[in-house]
Amino acid sequence: MTHTQAHAPSPLDLIALVSFDGEVYENQALTRDRLGRPQGAPHALGAAIRGWLGRGPHVWVDFNGRQVIGIATARELARHGAWEVDTLIDATAGSEPVVEELLRQVVEAAAADRVRQVLLRAQADGPACVAAMRSAFTAAHAERLWTGDAAAFRAEADRDAGAARDGVHVRVLAERDAVALFQLFNRALPVDARAALAMMLEEWEAVQERRWLGRGSRELVAEVGGEVRALLRAAPGGQLWLLAEPGADAAARALLAAVVPLFASAKRVMALLPDCASTPAGVLHAYGLTPDADYVLLVQRTARPLPLRAVRQRRAVPTRG
Repeated sequence: MTHTQAHAPSPLDLIALVSFDGEVYENQALTRDRLGRPQGAPHALGAAIRGWLGRGPHVWVDFNGRQVIGIATARELARHGAWEVDTLIDATAGSEPVVEELLRQVVEAAAADRVRQVLLRAQADGPACVAAMRSAFTAAHAERLWTGDAAAFRAEADRDAGAARDGVHVRVLAERDAVALFQLFNRALPVDARAALAMMLEEWEAVQERRWLGRGSRELVAEVGGEVRALLRAAPGGQLWLLAEPGADAAARALLAAVVPLFASAKRVMALLPDCASTPAGVLHAYGLTPDADYVLLVQRTARPLPLRAVRQRRAVPTRG
């Protein structure tokens, strides 16, 4: 079988994309806004048309003859400097290196568009994770999905409401907190994760995931002694994200209790969090959340460091006069 390389779709690919839309394949890229939803394929034809019109994500398709065997889409994160792969579909059941070819095209397009980082979240030990590692992606850090009954979550918050806060002050996130949040990120995550995701404040701001925060969402910080110790983002549907520095269990509890009114009508609570020592597992268990699934956040930096050239020092030769 002749395999052609992945490329951005053109109007000549319409027929093939229509036939691709007739099947449903697993989307191997997970994004926060699709958390808890079926991982079926999006409509490839619609994605391609939106891309042509400049109103949608970047799209790449992979063909075998005239048959579409893979599709990838990527979208901008918080800023232009970072993309997130939000669709990654292999219709060959792994019989051909489709994912690797698609990721290569994504990274090349990102580099051409001066995008510094490409992020991909995939199931741990899944085929997309393996293919991404072969395609020079780096595992920034492991992630764990915590889920639980919203009623149990609210009940624990009610019990926790009167507990001593040890000087914890909860308030709404403000623009002035940018530097404090970057410092929190550096205290909360391991050095390998920090090196892969963001070495500078600008990079940290670019990789923030906010598309899942719809209307009515809240972003809160917990301070102790005037210093930000934890950050929480929450959406009304029952999803939250928590970043806390090591030992900041009181701050984490205060944030979880504060967000309970937002989950008044939610049935389930979901939290996709870094799987590292700073994640307050004991607090999450107390709020009725238990581990559900494991993922890996992968990153490829498109910028290449300049080689450091050795400087040859000239030896001073004394002259006789």
